[in-house]
Amino acid sequence: METVASADGTRIAFWRAGSGPPLLLVHGGICDHFAWYFVAPLLARQFTVYTFDRRGRGDSGDTPPYAAQREVEDIAALLQAIGEPAHLLGHSAGGILAVQAAERAHDLLSLILYEPAFVIDGARERPGREILEKMRSLLAAGNRDETVRIAMRESVGASEAEIAALAAGPGWDRLLAVADAIPNDWMLWEERFNSKSASTIRMRTLMLTGSESPSWLRQGTAAILFALPDARMVVLPGQAHSAMITAPDLFAQAVIEFALMS
Repeated sequence: METVASADGTRIAFWRAGSGPPLLLVHGGICDHFAWYFVAPLLARQFTVYTFDRRGRGDSGDTPPYAAQREVEDIAALLQAIGEPAHLLGHSAGGILAVQAAERAHDLLSLILYEPAFVIDGARERPGREILEKMRSLLAAGNRDETVRIAMRESVGASEAEIAALAAGPGWDRLLAVADAIPNDWMLWEERFNSKSASTIRMRTLMLTGSESPSWLRQGTAAILFALPDARMVVLPGQAHSAMITAPDLFAQAVIEFALMS
């Protein structure tokens, strides 16, 4: 583990593996850098892979109050620490941050976005503030379990059966460990996709989406595709919103073929 200081002094923990062009991975919500556990070794065959814990999670620090801009600054600090142009890959909430970081970083080798969780108007209702306040109350009472369950239901529409299966598995404790950061991700719902700002992103961009993902995520991914000057789409067949876990070989192949193409 290494650390870098963000603009506000918060220490951000990161890890590197492999060799080749740098690839910085930005994980989504209700997780930490272990979201890339299955796919990072495959990517490290072709890249120097950088994973990190977003602020408020794992080994990274946190400095309130929360603002998305602070997380964009975290990405900028990591890119500066890498010391050379890098590929940037963001998933879900991390995709929102990757878009905003790419609007400011003009020396990226490429941008890869896996279903950035922008809510496009008409695609779905935005989760209400009352849900955020309920989760904050649960966290204050020490009820991480119910907080995670609510977040999974309200964010990606996980069914009770899917949540029960996850809760019975070995990874549930890792989800509980990052529960305190869920309100931060909830505030990212308030970030609006700005097509005018996105049009300034000039680097090659790959949009990834799962054929079985919720329609609002697929609609949002398509809207971003059309706004970017140099973007293409790859649909991951049979996959939903966690292909880096459910189909790591397929996910890695799509990233490698895009990022390393001449």
